[in-house]
Amino acid sequence: MLVKYTNRKGEIHYLKAVLTSKGSTRYYIVKNKKNVNQNELLTEFPEGFEFYEYPEDGKVSLRKKQSSIFNEEEKNIVSKVLNKQNDPEDYIIDLEKDAMLIYIAHLKKDDFGSDLEIFRKIQSFNVKLRVVKNNKDYQIQRFCHLMNNYGWITLETSTNLEKLCEKYCPHIDKDSLLEFWIEGEKDW
Repeated sequence: MLVKYTNRKGEIHYLKAVLTSKGSTRYYIVKNKKNVNQNELLTEFPEGFEFYEYPEDGKVSLRKKQSSIFNEEEKNIVSKVLNKQNDPEDYIIDLEKDAMLIYIAHLKKDDFGSDLEIFRKIQSFNVKLRVVKNNKDYQIQRFCHLMNNYGWITLETSTNLEKLCEKYCPHIDKDSLLEFWIEGEKDW
């Protein structure tokens, strides 16, 4: 059985291995296995690697396994809060090494019509909130595009992740998210 990965758009990806001139192995992701020498397609997944699907556009890559300071329980807390207001297909939670990113769908299924196959192929996601952790403190952050504050800005710090998510997640993709006081700034 060939190593394969199907992304959220329904595209099947295979893993190809090629020996370099220095004797090491280089891995490639291929979509069309007919255009590849069948001996190069892998039947066993290489140890220490994982498929990674980019949340923004569903592109697939192979990377070394990544660990995160966040665990599944913390991811489930955020997911539970998001499920109260969103269809699970409308968001992606991506665990990075030192952050948890919340992506929201660009298009809504209800607005698109009945052709779900085309909808899945063109759907994209945008990052809206980020959670970072320092010991037992969680910070929820939003991105600021203003030149003098460009980058992630902290909205609030708390030891209660669920409380932070319940306060800020309902405001994702709404102007009301911009109305929250920014931690460390003078209150107006």
